[in-house]
Amino acid sequence: MLAGSKRLFVLVLFIIAVIALVNVVWWLYYERTASLLEYQLGRRLSAVARSGGVALHPELIDSLTVGDIEAYLEVTGIIEEIRSADSLSEVFVVDEGYRVLASTSLDADSTYFLAELNGRYIDSVYYSLMDITVTTPTYRTGSVYLKSAFSPLVDSDGFIVAVLGVEADVDYFDVLTDLRVNIVYSTVFSVVGGLIIGLVFLVFQRRINRAEQQLYLNQTHSYLGRMVAVVSHEIRNPLMIIRASAERLLGKLPGDESRFIVEEVDRLNRIVSGYLDFAGAKERLVGHDPVETVQLAQLVGNIRKHLQSKYPEEELVWTEADVDSSLSFETHPRSLRQVILNLLINGADACREASKPIRIGVAAAVKNGRVIIRVIDEGPGMTGKDIKKIFAPFYTTKQAGSGLGLYLTKKIVEEMGGKIHIESRQNERTEVIIDLPAAIDR
Repeated sequence: MLAGSKRLFVLVLFIIAVIALVNVVWWLYYERTASLLEYQLGRRLSAVARSGGVALHPELIDSLTVGDIEAYLEVTGIIEEIRSADSLSEVFVVDEGYRVLASTSLDADSTYFLAELNGRYIDSVYYSLMDITVTTPTYRTGSVYLKSAFSPLVDSDGFIVAVLGVEADVDYFDVLTDLRVNIVYSTVFSVVGGLIIGLVFLVFQRRINRAEQQLYLNQTHSYLGRMVAVVSHEIRNPLMIIRASAERLLGKLPGDESRFIVEEVDRLNRIVSGYLDFAGAKERLVGHDPVETVQLAQLVGNIRKHLQSKYPEEELVWTEADVDSSLSFETHPRSLRQVILNLLINGADACREASKPIRIGVAAAVKNGRVIIRVIDEGPGMTGKDIKKIFAPFYTTKQAGSGLGLYLTKKIVEEMGGKIHIESRQNERTEVIIDLPAAIDR
């Protein structure tokens, strides 16, 4: 199980790493594409602005700045050729005060309308000591993305008296938006796909774990069979001698002690027989216990007497033991007695090992045609880890336990057509809930 958990953990990490790596590559590709397009557009606009500045010679600029109409028409023609040749949104000429001297836009304002946004780039062209072309970052105005470049225009004396602006409508942002949406979808699909793959592997891993657990149980049964085959023959002969001696003693000195010896020897003999039958898979553990109608209150009363004799020097406090005297149902009586007795002894031993008073109890009720029996102890309680493993063979929380008692108890309950589970927390009471049918089909 531990190895399976490690494999599952490594698998989860691998899937997460693959998904993360794929998505990082996609987003890096998007960022690189956006940066590359931005860079290439900036270079193109810078080149167009510089070549346009060369086409507008100083004498023409002199005439334009003084309001010469012929110069205005010539400049407008030149910048319109630049705009159409390079598919630009607008080409214009502005002076130091951001006044539009010429523009390809028929409805252009007298003052450059983006002066507040791009004024510092125009100023940098005016006040630079070198002949430079400035490119702006891509900016948004309304629903349109724009990018501009500014180049200096000099008069016949060599002074910068105007700036040529070229502006492009960045339509590639539509492509980038589509690309971004596709990457978002791809990210979502990759995460969902990773989760589906993870769930599939989780299902397979659980099946592998169950197969490993079943293999472990089969090996355990094999070892148990070998052990019981040797030990049971060594136990049975002394048991028969003890029983015969107890019967003779019971004939001479009738009393509870002698009767309990006989009962316990019979119980031990049945347990040994059950171990042999179970280990050899010859028949069910309840196979020798015929179905009878059981008065549960009477059964619990006999168990109480037996337990009191088992712990003669200690006081047993019964927290719950008032079973309805009318509660009767069909089941395997000896098997049920063995189950309840084993659970109560476990609870009493747990209280003793925790140095607590022995506080135990049995309660029962009928619900939806089922008999629900609760075996209670107020010992040290159990952790969630113990509860998960408590019914596994050879697992025990007792200092001197075999680890087979609860395993066989669960097996007996299941063969009786019932279910069993434990509700407990550390340092709180423990309840073992047995769910049995009220009647058995014979």
